[in-house]
Amino acid sequence: MQSFSVVAISLVLLSLSAVQANNVSESMDNYILQNQRQYDAKLKLLEDQLANFRTLFAKRIEALNMQADSMQFKLEEAAARLDPITLIDPWSKQCVQNYSVAIPTIASARSSIIKCAENLNGVLNSPESTYNSLNSYYKNNLKNALNQCVKLHPNAHFNYTLCVSKVIGDANKYTVTSQNNFNTYLKSSECTAESRIRTSWQCSFGQVYSITSSVEVAQRLVELCLVNREVCGSVVCSQPSCPNVTNVTLAEINPRKETINNPFTFVTNGMNCLTFRITG
Repeated sequence: MQSFSVVAISLVLLSLSAVQANNVSESMDNYILQNQRQYDAKLKLLEDQLANFRTLFAKRIEALNMQADSMQFKLEEAAARLDPITLIDPWSKQCVQNYSVAIPTIASARSSIIKCAENLNGVLNSPESTYNSLNSYYKNNLKNALNQCVKLHPNAHFNYTLCVSKVIGDANKYTVTSQNNFNTYLKSSECTAESRIRTSWQCSFGQVYSITSSVEVAQRLVELCLVNREVCGSVVCSQPSCPNVTNVTLAEINPRKETINNPFTFVTNGMNCLTFRITG
C-alpha cells in the first residue's frame, strides 16, 4: 500500500512538472514572439523613414522640370511674337534675324536648367547600411542565438529562460544602438541633400535669369530696330549697305536720359551715309 502511494505521488509530481514545463515553454514562446513583432515594427519604421526621404528630396529635384517648363513657355511666347514680324517686309525680317540669334533654343534652354540637378545617389548610404545591418542581425544573429538556447537547454527550463532573456536583452541593446546611429546618419544625409538641392536651385536660377535677359534684350533691340529704321542693328538692314558703321549702346540711347554722347565725332565731309549698330 505504501509503495502504491509513492508511485501515485511520483506520477502526480511528474504530471505537475510536465504542466509547469509546458507553461514555461508557452510563456517563453509568447515572450519571443512579442519581441519579434517589436523588431519587425522597428524595421518597418526605418524603411518608411528611408522611403519618405527618397520621395521628398526626389520631388524637390524634379521641381526643376517645372522651371524648365516655365522657361519653355516664355521662349514659345517670344517666338510667337517675333516670327510673324518677319513676314511684314524685308526690313522687319532683318531686324528679327539680327537679334533673335541671341535667344537660346527651347532644347538648349531646358537642357541647361535640367543639368543643374545634383545627383542624390549615395546620400543614404550610411543609414541604409545601418538598416541592413539591423535587419541581418534579426534574421541571423538573433535567430541563431535563440536556436542555440534550445540546443543547450532542452530540459533545463530555468537555464533556457535565462538564455533567452540574455539573447533578447542583447538584441534590444543592439536595436537601441542601431536606432541612434540611424537617426544620426539620416540627419547627416538630410544636410547633404539640402546642400545639393540648394546648389541645384542656385544653378537653375542663374540659367533662368540669363535666358530671360537674353529674350528681353533681343525683343527690345528688335523693337528699336523696327521703330527707328535709321538706327539699324546691322549694315545689311538696308540696301544699298552703308560702309560707315558706329556702335551705340542701349545705355547711351536710353530715352530717360536727356543727353547722349555725340555719335558723329568721326564723321567727315566725304561720308554720305552712316549706320548705327545697337549693342547691349
